[in-house]
Amino acid sequence: MKLNFNYTLQFTRIKSNWFDENGVYKKIGYKGLNLYFQLFKFRIHNQDNDYTFITSISMLRKETGYSTGEVFNLLKKLKSAKVIKLENVSRWDYLLDENGSIKDKDILVLIATDTFKEKDKYYINIPFDLFKLYEEKGLTEKYYALYCLISKWSNNAEGKMWMSIEKMAKFLGFDKDFVNKMIYQLNEHYLMYSNKRSNHKNGYKFEHHLLKSAKPEDVEKFLGEYKDKIDVFNKRVQNNRNKKKQIDVEELLPIEESIEVEEEPVKLAFGTKTLRNTPQWEKINPFANENDEDTKSQIEEFEKIFS
Repeated sequence: MKLNFNYTLQFTRIKSNWFDENGVYKKIGYKGLNLYFQLFKFRIHNQDNDYTFITSISMLRKETGYSTGEVFNLLKKLKSAKVIKLENVSRWDYLLDENGSIKDKDILVLIATDTFKEKDKYYINIPFDLFKLYEEKGLTEKYYALYCLISKWSNNAEGKMWMSIEKMAKFLGFDKDFVNKMIYQLNEHYLMYSNKRSNHKNGYKFEHHLLKSAKPEDVEKFLGEYKDKIDVFNKRVQNNRNKKKQIDVEELLPIEESIEVEEEPVKLAFGTKTLRNTPQWEKINPFANENDEDTKSQIEEFEKIFS
């Protein structure tokens, strides 16, 4: 009988800067990110550190489906990126036997070393119940990375992110056509609502609204707001499928009317910001105190990605 492990927490938080241009994600990739999340099935409580895990390469192999060598190398990547440290093993070669084979059943005590603290200000919430739902719907670990990227840039008053599929694909290191499929599948499963809106330059901005929790009340609220709109998009995709036409998500997304906004203070997720320049939504960013060093770096990152 296969033993299935559940996440030991309902959610965790990672630092927002993991998904900056030169952040942790770029160093560990989507598989390293997934391996880190899987560690939370092996977290032990009431320890001195925020997150302490007891596991083995064999157990992680079973949870991820990765090979023994792949898990071993991903753990090395996580340590190199200063995401974890090995508490009971001082050198990697101690995990190799005399023949150079990996001792996959040896117990590992791991500690998360780059955890979110309140002083960090910006974070990405990781809802393990939602990731479990992704898994049940047949969505792979690549969707966790996409979720994190969209969630990072959705921390604004409207709870949506503006980014083209091409930019998402480039950042995540995925093929554009695959991200095109991912966006559709998240909409198909009612896990996200995507639309486009005029950018006042004879083009469109693409907007993505994530479902961020699998709690029944949150799902009900999300569906109440977006289900009818998602159905319009899904019907367009199905029509293209029936006609054996290529599915271009950005072409098929429903168009929402642009909202004209007066120059006035608007409450955003990270504080109050005055909209400036026209069109107003072109230069908006969700950061408050521009003299704060943390905020300055996030503003630079925002402008780098969305310019």
